[in-house]
Amino acid sequence: MTGKTPPPLLETHPHLRDFMAFLNHLNQESERGQVLISASILDDLLMKTLQAFLIRGRSADKLLAGFNAPLGAFSARVEVTHAMGLISDEEHHDATVIRKIRNEFAHTLTASFDDQGIKDQCASLHSSAKDSGEADVSTRGQFSTAATGLILNLTNRPHYVGKKRLAWGLWPY
Repeated sequence: MTGKTPPPLLETHPHLRDFMAFLNHLNQESERGQVLISASILDDLLMKTLQAFLIRGRSADKLLAGFNAPLGAFSARVEVTHAMGLISDEEHHDATVIRKIRNEFAHTLTASFDDQGIKDQCASLHSSAKDSGEADVSTRGQFSTAATGLILNLTNRPHYVGKKRLAWGLWPY
């Protein structure tokens, strides 16, 4: 070993800057804040993935944003990114569960990670931390590890999806 200190993570991986800021902020949030912020970031990453894949132009813009945009809702973005092969079955499942949990916290004033329905949904998340040996993972821990893992998975997805962006083609009659 040369004794040289490795460069800081954000210097070698600048694309993680937003992710690191998200983590710092997320750990200070209430249960409701954690759920709403995580879901919002996932929704935004799915929109960016679709923007990177669709042909650039007004039609794509109208699909994704604005009043009554067909792909303007989190649920629509989850389904269409999956149908287009831009997210995996497991990512689709976890995004769908996170969306449902987000709806509970957004529309039910008393929603909590102590609610049995939310506990069951968090337990079904594929990428959540699980109990092991003497370590028990709380429902909030299951949610946060799954949401954080999915966000990390999707952070660079728009970049890679953009390499396979759709293009105009001529179709036979």
